[in-house]
Amino acid sequence: MMMMMRSPRSTTYTNLIMLCICAVVLSVGMAADGPRVFKVGDDFGWRVPLPNDTAVYSHWASSNRFHIGDSLSFVYDKDSVMEVDKWGFYHCNSSDPITAFDNGNSTLDLDRPGLFYFISGSNEHCTSGQRLIVEVMHIHHHHDHAGTASMPPSMPPLSAFPSPSASALPSFHAFLFLLPIIATSCFISL
Repeated sequence: MMMMMRSPRSTTYTNLIMLCICAVVLSVGMAADGPRVFKVGDDFGWRVPLPNDTAVYSHWASSNRFHIGDSLSFVYDKDSVMEVDKWGFYHCNSSDPITAFDNGNSTLDLDRPGLFYFISGSNEHCTSGQRLIVEVMHIHHHHDHAGTASMPPSMPPLSAFPSPSASALPSFHAFLFLLPIIATSCFISL
């Protein structure tokens, strides 16, 4: 049985090509983790929820992961959005907002970790479910939670089901995690 020997030069080129492929894949993965702009409510936007879907914003928030540097885009018509403190959120009190907008297309930067509270400036809209709590995580900090502890008793619990876009991300991260192992096994077999 005759064994083919690779020259050191051929092995070096193969290793260099594999290293370049790994670098490209990793850079694409890192770009996916950059700051993102989330349209609040997706296609539903920022408006009064239907009577049978008052938890629409709780479900939306629980299906996304927010990090420092991300932004929320509120798109609405004949309404407003206000960032308020916890008390203002639970009581639908718009008398002392942290920030307030009524221009129909407002973007707010998530510049710190922790909870952000948003309500409609209309008390009737807020008490009908047009309010949102967003938990912002530290950069690259991932953890799952049901989020029920932060919701007022009058609001239904958050959904535990991630959106399709959110569930695709863990499989990509798993691929990135396994990539060095795959590359190492390729190098060993050379």
